[in-house]
Amino acid sequence: MKIETKKLPKNILEAKIILEPEEMKPFYSEALQKITASTTLPGFRPGKAPLDLVEQEVGDYKILEEAVSLVIEKKYEDIIKKLNIEIAAPPKLEIVSLREMSRRDKKIAQENELIFKLIFALIPKIKLTNYKKIKIKKEKPEIKNEEIEKTLENLQESRAAQLRKITPAQKGNLIKADVEMFHDLVPLEHGLQKDAAFILGKDYYLAEFSQNLIGAREGGLKEFTLNYPSNYPDKQLAGKKIDFKVKIKEIFELKLPELNDFFAQNLGNYKNIEELKNQIKNNLLAEKERKTEERFEIKILEEIIKQSEFEEIPDILVEKEIAKMMIEMNGSVKNMLGLEFTDYLNMIKKTEDELKKELVPQAEERIKTALIVREIALKEKISAEKTEIEEEKEKIRKTYADKKNIIDSLETDGFRKYLENIIISRKTIEHLKGFV
Repeated sequence: MKIETKKLPKNILEAKIILEPEEMKPFYSEALQKITASTTLPGFRPGKAPLDLVEQEVGDYKILEEAVSLVIEKKYEDIIKKLNIEIAAPPKLEIVSLREMSRRDKKIAQENELIFKLIFALIPKIKLTNYKKIKIKKEKPEIKNEEIEKTLENLQESRAAQLRKITPAQKGNLIKADVEMFHDLVPLEHGLQKDAAFILGKDYYLAEFSQNLIGAREGGLKEFTLNYPSNYPDKQLAGKKIDFKVKIKEIFELKLPELNDFFAQNLGNYKNIEELKNQIKNNLLAEKERKTEERFEIKILEEIIKQSEFEEIPDILVEKEIAKMMIEMNGSVKNMLGLEFTDYLNMIKKTEDELKKELVPQAEERIKTALIVREIALKEKISAEKTEIEEEKEKIRKTYADKKNIIDSLETDGFRKYLENIIISRKTIEHLKGFV
């Protein structure tokens, strides 16, 4: 077996494999026998027809195809070993001599060499920076009194008594209304909200939204226009003039409970209001610490990526990463917005292909992050212990006890590898934090 290689752009390796006629004979013979075992010819029991008759019946082309499958099956590991490569995905197969052979009347295995190509997408190699000398300043999270007061205010509002009123709406009143939104007289996609509830003074849309409803009366209709800034998070609204029609259905005065020890005791096992405030502070601090830690980890990896050098990333790796991202987005859109993905695409006025194109830079960054973590894990000899994998499985069993398909998948090789990768990534990032 001879192998000729050619390096192509985007980290693609083309390997041309040549097998001499003598090397092909056993594969051709095995292929013919395999085909014969599943072939029935008139006058013969299934699988018992003479080989030469089967060969005439099915033709050289079919036998060659089967022989090539056997060659790849039995020679693949040897090919990978000789090439000494790490592949990102299964290779594409191209049989160079197939068309030429199919035009001949000769015995393929006995008189022709077999030439085929395997097109490999390679895992990009990295020239790592000295990650042990990366310096990133870590934020120190703090909780301000205003944040505690804001949380207490939200708790007050959630437990306020609602007293219906017929006098004009004022700041702090709860409004129930039907809201319609238009752009250039055209109703916005998902711009109709029936029985929407909001407290005047809270910035549900823009600050001006509440201002336009001060003085509104039950049963009345308020029409006004808001100018959305160009950096507004919702791209459907950013930089546009949006016309509102708000039909007021009910107005309520909120009678807030007093913030005292009795209020705290009704919320849970708190002795007094100070104990409740301390618990709020601890909860807010824990959440801020979690987010700070996440940002810290991201900054470390971003800095390592910025200072390292990468080979070109194969298109197939980018495509696979984008496919993962699309699945993640689909789930988020459904869970957080309650929309079908096609409706979401309509809302942001993009096709699926346009969205995928926009995701390319982010996908490449995610791939680089994975490559960095993988490379450092190898250098630092970080692995996942059996006990760690079993602990992860146990957590999943408890979380998804009613999901039989997930529980059944826990013992598969693929899922075990998935858990192993997660554990190694987690340990590697923790390891990196020790150098900063």
